[in-house]
Amino acid sequence: MIEHACTAVRLIAWAALAASVLTGCSGLKPYAEGPEKNLHVRTQTASGSAFSSVRASVDVYRVERGCVAEYEGTLALDSADMTMGVPSGRPSYLVFRFASSGFLGGSNSTISYEALVTPRPGSIYDVRVRYVDNIYNVAIRDEAGRQVEHQRLPGCRSS
Repeated sequence: MIEHACTAVRLIAWAALAASVLTGCSGLKPYAEGPEKNLHVRTQTASGSAFSSVRASVDVYRVERGCVAEYEGTLALDSADMTMGVPSGRPSYLVFRFASSGFLGGSNSTISYEALVTPRPGSIYDVRVRYVDNIYNVAIRDEAGRQVEHQRLPGCRSS
């Protein structure tokens, strides 16, 4: 019995090591924020099961003339309350990702929410990111409380 438990623990350790190595080679780069912190992000995640987990992150893209989206980096939303910054006065395309995974060979899935934001200089935006029991929601509001609408860039291409 103890031998089977030790084997299971070793399997979990190897799986965690393999996942961390694969993540390191995924091509994601950390988002290099500027000095301006204009997004106040509050994140809540819960998988609803002891046998699964959920991670939230945001991919940041610069949107250039001609609707070309250039990947700038990814920021893990691993804190319940944090601030981050995107440049004011120019459009940024934000792709919020929720990655859920099950332990011991369970299912893996990713859901995303996309928004185009052009922050006004000196403004702070409130961002609520939530994934609880397989239901997700992202709400971005400006200082006046107006919601920034969910928006994809169908005519744009990424680089």
